[in-house]
Amino acid sequence: MKKLIFLGSATLSLLTPIRAFAQSPGPAVQINAPAVGFQSLSDFIAKALVLVFTVGAFLVLIMLIIGAYEWIASGGDKENVAKARNRIINALIGLIVLAVAFALVRLLGQFTGLTLTNLSIPGPATGTPNPSVL
Repeated sequence: MKKLIFLGSATLSLLTPIRAFAQSPGPAVQINAPAVGFQSLSDFIAKALVLVFTVGAFLVLIMLIIGAYEWIASGGDKENVAKARNRIINALIGLIVLAVAFALVRLLGQFTGLTLTNLSIPGPATGTPNPSVL
């Protein structure tokens, strides 16, 4: 009797219709631009380059200040003056390298037609999906 009750309840539970909560029809993928952060890859690259050039210029300024302080604090000692002069010269060379790198990035962008603030990377379509593809 227990087997018959078990078999009956199992059959009844399998044959009972169950409501399925399916997704409503609409676009399969909805992509929204982030509210915070980078809007695109070009935005990231442009901001990263600005950050690199800003940090480089700041380091050049720090090295110039340290060199000037060493020159003043050398007290006329030829060896310390030469060391301070070399530090200032190296900082100025770094500034020139930084300016040339910035100019090359801009020039390369103009020659290739790629501007770092307007790079477009193709992404998935956000329209309604094609039913034949699904």
